[in-house]
Parts: sequence; C-alpha cells; structure tokens
Amino acid sequence: MTIRSRRPGFTLLEVLLASAVLLMLAAITYPSLKSSYGYYKLHGGIDSVRAAWAMARAHAIEEGRPYRFSVEPNGSHFRVAPDGQDYWSGSAPSDDPRGKGYVLEEALPGGVRFSVNGEPTANGPEDKTPPGKEQKTDYSSITWNTAVVFLPDGTAKDDVHILFQVRGERPIRVHLRGLTGTVSVQPVSK
Repeated sequence: MTIRSRRPGFTLLEVLLASAVLLMLAAITYPSLKSSYGYYKLHGGIDSVRAAWAMARAHAIEEGRPYRFSVEPNGSHFRVAPDGQDYWSGSAPSDDPRGKGYVLEEALPGGVRFSVNGEPTANGPEDKTPPGKEQKTDYSSITWNTAVVFLPDGTAKDDVHILFQVRGERPIRVHLRGLTGTVSVQPVSK
C-alpha cells in the first residue's frame, strides 16, 4: 500500500485572502504615513539650516573672517560662503589670499519653503515637483538675500527669524539670536 504524503503549500484562495488583508492594511495606513511625511520634511529642512549656521559660525571663528548665510527669496535654496563680494558674484575665487573659503549650497527637502522675517501663508507652499524628479539647480543664477552674517568673534550682525512651511503642516519659526548664537524653534499658529 502506498501512502501519499501531501505536499506543503497554499491554495489559491488562501493566497488571495492574505493579499486582500495586506492590501486593506496598506490602504488604511497610507493616509497617516503621508500626513507624517510633511512633518519630517519640515524638521529635516530646519536641521539642515541649523547645521549650515553652525558651520558658518565655526568657519568664521576659525578663519577670522565673516561668513554670510543667504537664502533664495521665498524659495528653498540657501548658501553659505565668506562675506566678500568675490564669493557672491559667481563662483568662488581661486586666488583668495586667506585660503579657499568654505562654500555650501543646498536646498530644503521638496515642498519646504522658507522666508526671512516672513508671515505664514494660508495653506503653506505647494510642492509642484514630482517625487524623484528633482532637477539640478544652477546656484549662480539665484538672487540671494542675506539672512545673517557670522562674525569672527562668534556673534552674528543681527538677530534673524526664518519661517519654515510645508503644505499640510503647521509653520515653524526659527530664531537666531545674533549676540549669543542661540537658536530657538517654535511653532506658529496659522
């Protein structure tokens, strides 16, 4: 007598039921994941600006020359470089007698915008760039507005308030106290 052993496996019905359950779980969790994404983009942008400020201040102290932090007006790009006309009229000079200065050119995460001493807009900025389709930016074509200049003694010329916004999230204002370099972060009511 031959005994047939059953092969372990799943029936088509079992596979379809498991797939349906996973699909329903994904449909339920997607909206909550999408809404929290703006929060992380906003705070990532704030962290990148705070890091740029720290680097500008450190280089100003180390090199004994002022460093400027500038932003694209109502945009998402920012730049750090020595506070000299030769660094802000195009590309960095190759024959600087003080040595090559630190230059940082970055952008905030997609959809995040900032404005210096600005007021929040009604719904926040709209992100028109599809995910994964970010284009290379020509930083030399941007008109820069100086937000703050860090001096060699570790202070900044002025206090500055920068408002960060992303669609669907509460705006956040970051304040840099020029005299001490202290940074405070506070949500803004819409």
